[in-house]
Amino acid sequence: MNRHSIASSLPSVDDVYGPRVVLRDGSVATVRQATAADLDLMRRFFHELSPESRRKRFFVTGEPPTSLIERLCGDLDPARNMTLVAERHVDGDVRLIGVGSYSALSPGVAEAAFAVDDLFQGRGLGTLLLERLAVIAAANGFVRFQATTLGDNGDMLEVFHASGFEIRSKSAAGCVDVQLSLTPSFEGVASSEERCRIATAASLRPMLEPKSVAVIGASRDAHSIGWRVCDRLIDAGFKGPIYPINPHAVDIAGRKALASVRDLPPGVDLAVLTVPQPAVLNVVDECAAAGVKSLVIITAGFAETGPEGRVRQQELVEKVRGYGMRMIGPNCMGLLNTSPNVKLNASFSPVFPPAGRIGFSSQSGALGLTILQLAVSRHAGLSTFVSVGNKADVSSNDLLEYWEGDPSTGVILLYVESFGNPRRFSRLARRIGRQKPIVAVKAGRTRAGVRAAGSHTAALAASDVAVDALFRQCGVIRADTIDDMFDIATCLEAQPLPFGRRVAIVTNAGGPGILAVDACEAAGLTVAEFSAGTRARLAAFLPSAASVGNPVDMIASASGDDYRRAIEIALTADEADALIIIFTPVGAARSAEIQAAIREGIALGRHAGATRKPILACVMADSGSRAPLVVDGERVPMYSFPENAARALGTIATYAKWRAQPPGLYWGFDDVHAGITRDACRNAIAAAQGDCWLDTDEVRTVLSAFGLPLAAGAVAHTPDEAAALASVLGFPVAAKLTSRQIQHKTEIGAVRLNLGTEHAVRKAFSEICARAKQFGPADGIDGVLIQPMISGGVETMIGVADDPLFGPLIAFGLGGIHVEVLGDVRFRIAPLTDRDADELLHEIRGFPLLQGHRGHPAADLDALRDILLRLSSLAENVPEILELDLNPVIALPPGNGCRIVDARIRVGARHRRPEATASKGQLSLGRVTRPGDRAGFPAV
Repeated sequence: MNRHSIASSLPSVDDVYGPRVVLRDGSVATVRQATAADLDLMRRFFHELSPESRRKRFFVTGEPPTSLIERLCGDLDPARNMTLVAERHVDGDVRLIGVGSYSALSPGVAEAAFAVDDLFQGRGLGTLLLERLAVIAAANGFVRFQATTLGDNGDMLEVFHASGFEIRSKSAAGCVDVQLSLTPSFEGVASSEERCRIATAASLRPMLEPKSVAVIGASRDAHSIGWRVCDRLIDAGFKGPIYPINPHAVDIAGRKALASVRDLPPGVDLAVLTVPQPAVLNVVDECAAAGVKSLVIITAGFAETGPEGRVRQQELVEKVRGYGMRMIGPNCMGLLNTSPNVKLNASFSPVFPPAGRIGFSSQSGALGLTILQLAVSRHAGLSTFVSVGNKADVSSNDLLEYWEGDPSTGVILLYVESFGNPRRFSRLARRIGRQKPIVAVKAGRTRAGVRAAGSHTAALAASDVAVDALFRQCGVIRADTIDDMFDIATCLEAQPLPFGRRVAIVTNAGGPGILAVDACEAAGLTVAEFSAGTRARLAAFLPSAASVGNPVDMIASASGDDYRRAIEIALTADEADALIIIFTPVGAARSAEIQAAIREGIALGRHAGATRKPILACVMADSGSRAPLVVDGERVPMYSFPENAARALGTIATYAKWRAQPPGLYWGFDDVHAGITRDACRNAIAAAQGDCWLDTDEVRTVLSAFGLPLAAGAVAHTPDEAAALASVLGFPVAAKLTSRQIQHKTEIGAVRLNLGTEHAVRKAFSEICARAKQFGPADGIDGVLIQPMISGGVETMIGVADDPLFGPLIAFGLGGIHVEVLGDVRFRIAPLTDRDADELLHEIRGFPLLQGHRGHPAADLDALRDILLRLSSLAENVPEILELDLNPVIALPPGNGCRIVDARIRVGARHRRPEATASKGQLSLGRVTRPGDRAGFPAV
């Protein structure tokens, strides 16, 4: 079977249908579709282009004819033509700063053209417009752009070459004809992602590394937010100038106050707004006029308050974006940067944590205060802390791109309440998590109830399932609580990742040692018995009452020398990938001596070569101190209880395994026919005038077009037809109701199995129809499906459920009672990599049945993996599919494949949130089919 990489393996342009683009200089612009109302703006844009820019766009220095401008702003149909415009506030007025368009020339081919305002050339805007147009064009059936440009138009030629698409060009008479394939190369799109990262980081630098800060709404009232922000900035020791702004004060917190934003020197990096909500929009105007580069809006009263607040927030976002600025908030507590070169506390937090290598993003401002206090008490050093508030502009995704290139940040922590663009988060986390671990707490794990659903897959896809699947796929470490998050982070920040899951335990008390063993086993770690050689080395100096297996229990009388030697031996033992040290003080007099011996033992083990094993320590009854042990500059994290250390280590070991494996590959298939499937689904939706279940023939069309292995069978409409079909297919057979109205056939007794004669088939047909009429209208019966019985194999269930934000979820589990009663099902978000598919197969509790259990043959895992990957491709390419159940799928012995015995598909329009739709659109970019390509691209 030929397979090739598909578009969803490639990172694509960011938010292709979203309004914001970040330019190379870090400023932002708004991109949208042109409308007829833009006629005057478009005319002015081309009028104010320099003659040289007009020459490069139209080959003449004169202005374009009115007919062309009207066509660019006309009735746009993306299947024929599209114009995108970029706009910004310039000199107090909304102006177009870029225009890109395509127009169909022939089936699959469109002519593309671009122009950028002279003041904004060289900032990457042309490339961004091309990327967005290419995605829209590809989604509407175009495969190639054609463009003609002057040979001396180096800027435009560079846009084409930097786009990441395959280019063919030829020169003639001073012009260059460019043929631009809309299928991106992996290298080109990776370059696009890198350009996006650099631009995003540049846009956040003025707020996270400002040279100057203004506080607008500063106050002399020590209880006000405005006074607190000023005071915190000064108290933290911010290195640059601070400008309090208050028209009624001469000085605030010891700094000279300015009467107005207009009095600011030009180009202030960051303004913190604490003014009342009604004044915010006017202050933003004043900041733009003063050349302020970025904003932190602490003021509340926006989207968090309801519909009217959401309208106010949208107006705020459009204003900020129109001025080319970035904004954190509104409704946030601010941000901090502990770098000695910055020392920024642009918040109202009285706590300024110690400097360290942890970057933290919190969606909750109120929780942020607790987080900062916890960081201090846990001795966890932060590099930066950002309270994103309502995430109206800057989100955790933006911060991920900043932290990716920030040398001061080594671990990333996220407190998340909602996702704006999970597809973008997934791409970023997959990439960044291979260099810097990401730990997240996601609030809202449950919901009051599960919505009514017609399929097992949809019913099992509870609210937290998609989040859990997302984190697993992109290597994000999920913590249950903020405290657990810090347990994990303090180890990740200071200790190496383990190479395996084997852990050694050294203790002076049996009870804590047993607790540690139990917690390690529960966390998926292995407390392996030490070798005879290791036990002999321990027994040489420990008393006979001590245990020298693993854990090493030196008993309560253990001396400092016992700890020192036992730690060195356990740390260097070949049977251990990590070490947990437990000390229960027996008397205060010896506590300091033994803790010093613990440090010496660690140093000896490190000097002996055990440098790549993480060490975690637990000093019990030590007044709750979490101060780390410091050994030759190394910080060994301290935990209050052995269970905390074990849980943290188990989670980190799982992350280390994910990171050590090569990225999964996304697969496509040459034998699928997405167009046939889409047509079948759209025709069914049109006929039903809305969402509907497909009938048996439509289901067969959809699945067959994607090469999914349906069991043989046909629909009979009379008892005689049923008997004749059974004779052809071969006895024994199964008979099942087919109906759009009745989906749960088994529940109403409309399934008959192991029918061995024509008489039995006729009788079954009549009984099934009679049962169906008791539960629905007679015209709702489409017929009875006759299938040959399939013997042997393992029943499994595979399905799709559409999530309004995350997109299609792919489910896998054992079929029959296992899914209906036990819920032994696991989920992943489409598109699946081959690694995702393998993990789905292995994660279910019933996996031993697929391997062969007590004499039963094993299942064909390769065939199951193939179905999962094909179903993922189906879900990605046919957005009309809302629910899909393949249950059961009989997995036959290895080499014999699988058979889909029963299938249900519900189709309709996906009701996605706009940002989810945008992300989906960008992932539909082209297919890589060049001869010689390897059989997949890594997930980025």
